[in-house]
Amino acid sequence: MKIKRLILLIISFLAFLGLGLILSRQQSQKADQVLSNNGLSSTYYVFNPKKKHNIKQFLTYVNKKFSHDKVQIHFESDYIPDRVLIWANYNLKSQPLAKGSSRYFSKNDFDGTIPFAVISSDTKDRVVTLQNNHYLKENNDYVTIIGELKKNNESQNGEAVYYLSTGINQPTAKESITNYKVVVDGLNKNEANALQHYLRGSMQIKDFSKTYNRQHGISPTKKLIGAIFCVVIALIVAAIAAVLAENPVNLKYVSSKIWAHLLADSGLRFFLANGIIVILTSLGLQTWNFYSNHSQLYVLFLVVFAMQIITYVLMLLLIKIKKEK
Repeated sequence: MKIKRLILLIISFLAFLGLGLILSRQQSQKADQVLSNNGLSSTYYVFNPKKKHNIKQFLTYVNKKFSHDKVQIHFESDYIPDRVLIWANYNLKSQPLAKGSSRYFSKNDFDGTIPFAVISSDTKDRVVTLQNNHYLKENNDYVTIIGELKKNNESQNGEAVYYLSTGINQPTAKESITNYKVVVDGLNKNEANALQHYLRGSMQIKDFSKTYNRQHGISPTKKLIGAIFCVVIALIVAAIAAVLAENPVNLKYVSSKIWAHLLADSGLRFFLANGIIVILTSLGLQTWNFYSNHSQLYVLFLVVFAMQIITYVLMLLLIKIKKEK
């Protein structure tokens, strides 16, 4: 019986481990997608403008035409592949950052006159340190670095890409939009068509999630099936533990009478051991795997553990009802 219960605990551990790994994979992929997509939505628009306007004229038009939308624009240089200018009319959601002191761009960074930079993990050759402050050398200017992105092997632009804030009142506003590929996020299809008419150029619709999943062979269905399988296994383990439940016995190696009384029940022993496994597994997974949201791991494990307890109790009731019949 002891060997059977040990096997059940091992299977339960593997089920929780599988759930934790699936969740880590999901959150890690989501973080990589966010980085790879540079903070854009799944569906966005890419324009190759022909209109000879500078960035200031273009942003003035966007501010007036789409003031009620949350618009984010990336200007990807045709001549400097690692350089991306960013503008938005709202506070952007922060990207996964490498250091706790780092921050991502805010609306104030675009409204002001001073540009700021966010660099990738390998934008080292352009970084200059002066009086313990880090700056990005941009031509003959030094731009304050406010953040560094988490290292990400999936980045479409590579690890050396760096991002500069731009805006109507910033130095880069004088540059021509014809020198850039203009990536726009936050518009619906009709608004994007109107913007294409204004820019007098071509437009492409990008669906990032479909492209990313196709390139990396990621199947959301398989992840869901795997998670359901792990949960079912955990519940089956609890049901079998109820079937194998023994009558209370004395534990001569337990000094405390209270603990001896509690541990004499095989069900309590199973769930105490299983609870320890859950705690150790969650701590171990956080040490060796990436989680962007640790609370989701805790909630997932607590819910499945509670389901195990409910399954165990229901199985005992069924066994009792069957015996009474």
